[in-house]
Amino acid sequence: MISLVKSKSELFNRRALFVSADKLSVYHWDKGALGESFLFDLDDTGRANFQRYLQETENTPMTVLIDVIEEEFRQETIPHVFGADRAALIERKQSRLYRDVSYLYTQDEGREEGGRRDDRLLFMAITRDEVLKPWIELLGEHKVPLSGILSVPLLLQSYIKTLPDVSDHALVVTMQSISGLRQTFFKNKELKISRLSKLPRYGTEPYTPKIFTEVDKIQRYLNSLRLIPEDTSLDVYLLADKATLDELESEKSTPPMIHRHYLDIGKLLESTQGAITQAIPFCDQLLIHHLLKTQTKNCYASSQEMRYFKMRKMRYAMNAASVLLLLFSVVYSGINFMNGMTYEQESETSKSKTSFYQTRYDLARSRLPKTPVEPAQVKLAVEAASTLAEYKSTPYEMLKFLGKGLRQFPDIKLDDLDWSYSVDPNKGLAKSSIDNGGVMPSNEITAGNEVKYYQISNLKAHIQPFDGNYREAIALVNQFAETLRGFNSVHDISIDSFPLDISSTATLQGDADSAGKAAIFTLRAVIGVY
Repeated sequence: MISLVKSKSELFNRRALFVSADKLSVYHWDKGALGESFLFDLDDTGRANFQRYLQETENTPMTVLIDVIEEEFRQETIPHVFGADRAALIERKQSRLYRDVSYLYTQDEGREEGGRRDDRLLFMAITRDEVLKPWIELLGEHKVPLSGILSVPLLLQSYIKTLPDVSDHALVVTMQSISGLRQTFFKNKELKISRLSKLPRYGTEPYTPKIFTEVDKIQRYLNSLRLIPEDTSLDVYLLADKATLDELESEKSTPPMIHRHYLDIGKLLESTQGAITQAIPFCDQLLIHHLLKTQTKNCYASSQEMRYFKMRKMRYAMNAASVLLLLFSVVYSGINFMNGMTYEQESETSKSKTSFYQTRYDLARSRLPKTPVEPAQVKLAVEAASTLAEYKSTPYEMLKFLGKGLRQFPDIKLDDLDWSYSVDPNKGLAKSSIDNGGVMPSNEITAGNEVKYYQISNLKAHIQPFDGNYREAIALVNQFAETLRGFNSVHDISIDSFPLDISSTATLQGDADSAGKAAIFTLRAVIGVY
């Protein structure tokens, strides 16, 4: 299992490793400012000292900044595609441009203005792994959290965005103590090309002639690449200390189509880190300060090389989640505890009120005259009476129902009528006017607009006048029944007997004289009460 060395440093402390072809330097970031620094040679002694440094110092995250001649830049275009197709095209371009190279980076720089509007890409690579890989392997052996690898040109691309009024065609000239003179060209603040050249040891000879010679070379190179329009001047931003800038400004001869801008490193550092005296022309501290302050994104480091840094971030995330969970638990428990205390107080108050009112009730009850029935039983009797009154039934609904039908058939004369009510519409008539032995129907089936109970009636009637035409009489009875079935609240209408028995088991007989005969029929009607 991989384990991280426990860091004793503060959470936000970090450091930077500055790698060149000749030297190696380490800078620490402490409480928002640059702290102590260390310098190592690129030999066996320097390697041993660096290993000892890694063993004895706190295991804080480290960002690697590289400034070597072996960094190469290529401007290329690819078709405008997305997703996996784009990734495949970029990988194919990288394999064609750089073979057996571990440190590669591709930067998107927009699209071309004409033609197919292909994507413009800047391909960058450290063409010799041995200038960087041994030091990265040492960091891995000591489980140092590597937060990223980038180069000075890529860092300058981030830094110039902090400078005011930078032109669209800018050449930034910086000097680093362990690497040399770096010239980086930006078009519309996008990195296009960068060149590193050696400088003589500081103090042995003036830097001014060397700087102007190198600027003249790169200007001609930029013109040959047509990166600067013919009628456009090149703005050169020279970063150095005040003494060196005075020497540069004393050079009166300025080539045509070049505008020089002099930036004092001391003032730039003072605006970011406070009062600092810069007596040397090198930009190491300025660049490292910007690197550690802004924590510029990784460009060259692989996911495997950054594994300890990712594990560190995961550990911090898990610790933060644990703290938040603990705080939430404490708050939630506190709220529940307070609610419990509140409920307990309310319970005690309710008990006190109950005891108080029970005492007063018992006292008031003791003063009342004695009664044979308890008040609770009186209440139950009153509620039962109210329920019985609600379900009190009369034949009014049935009489209104039948009367409505009889008005439409004046030839039908009512002879006899039996009436009852029940919760069962199929139940037969009882001899009493109240079914179920005089017991009121149950209300258990009532729900919403459903039927509470049914009124049931058997009626006996005859047709008058009757001329002996039984066919017409039977038809009249059927019409009467159909009319009743069409009324609201009807549940069932059934004819028990017709004026003439026409069933298959009946025997038909009679004589020619039908005078005095009666057309008598019986009918059963069931209606629902809501």
